[in-house]
Amino acid sequence: MTLILVCVQVILAADEASAARWGALDDVVMGGVSESSMVFGRDAGEDGGPALVFRGRVSTDNSGGFVSVRCKNFEPLLSLAPYEGLALRVQGNGLRYKCIVRTDTNWDGIGFCRSFDTAAGQWQDIFLPFSEFIPVFRAKTLRDGTKLNPSGVASVQIMLSKFEYDGELNPAFKTGLVELPITGIRGYLKQPVTPRFVHVSSAGVTRPNRPGINVDQEPPAVKLNDTLGGLLTYKLAGEDVIRSSGLSFAIVRPCALTEEPAGAPLEIDQGDVIKGKISREEVASLCISLLQQPGATGTTFEIKSTVPFSQPWAPDTPAAARDWAAELEQAGLKRGVTGKTVDGVYTGKQPEGEALKQTAAAV
Repeated sequence: MTLILVCVQVILAADEASAARWGALDDVVMGGVSESSMVFGRDAGEDGGPALVFRGRVSTDNSGGFVSVRCKNFEPLLSLAPYEGLALRVQGNGLRYKCIVRTDTNWDGIGFCRSFDTAAGQWQDIFLPFSEFIPVFRAKTLRDGTKLNPSGVASVQIMLSKFEYDGELNPAFKTGLVELPITGIRGYLKQPVTPRFVHVSSAGVTRPNRPGINVDQEPPAVKLNDTLGGLLTYKLAGEDVIRSSGLSFAIVRPCALTEEPAGAPLEIDQGDVIKGKISREEVASLCISLLQQPGATGTTFEIKSTVPFSQPWAPDTPAAARDWAAELEQAGLKRGVTGKTVDGVYTGKQPEGEALKQTAAAV
């Protein structure tokens, strides 16, 4: 089961296919000698995860002084009208960049620009409201009242330039080698950001072929995964697609579903180790609540009742409404925890990238 409130429009994802959509547009078009590219880095992101890296060598020789990468034109044009603006997740380097949005497919036309500063060595979210983009043509501001209409976006460009606008110098510019890792560019909605995509998977999806696991002590779906055509394996692959999509998500992995009423004491955990049962009614209530829980954004977790499987849950009175916000806060959920086994390493209750980095350092 999947609940979608509003899909987030992904413009740049941290994968090789996305990197292939971007090309350099540097000062060589004006006789300069700077050069740049957008490259995929498998471990260039947060916690050793993937990222695209805007990498360039900037020179002011021959009256140059800028590097940029621009994506291929969207076909059809991309409608970002429902969104407040663009959000970038970057590892800063202390420099000031420009984000340029174009609404026509011409190579050299009006670009709507918004400059943004980055903090050296820090991963940060950059929010660029569409209302703050200004119309620019060849680094000169247009003052005819033209405004960005996000309902038809043709392309997006990221630039580092010696100049701001109308001849003013960029106060945070440098020549030489520069790198800006980016894990995502997407349309963002008004804050706070809550899960827009709630997906119900299954407890046990990471357990087939996990090192050291005793399959005989696992639920039937784990024991019979191969017999069932890799059911859990495909469920995990579906999770991975969601986690890498750039969507604002929460993934719920319930243990065995029952027809029992809601209200039993619960355990919420991460790392895919718990076993047991849980009411379908309880899971449905949780999913609806997750759409309003900012703290659950980007998390994957398991849930079960603490009532033994062999003991029916049959309360005398209907359960009171559950305070899901308090339950989720008490669980202390961490983003990036999947419980997967990667290259023979079980990542457990740690964020996946962090666990792999520690393993690599220990070798």
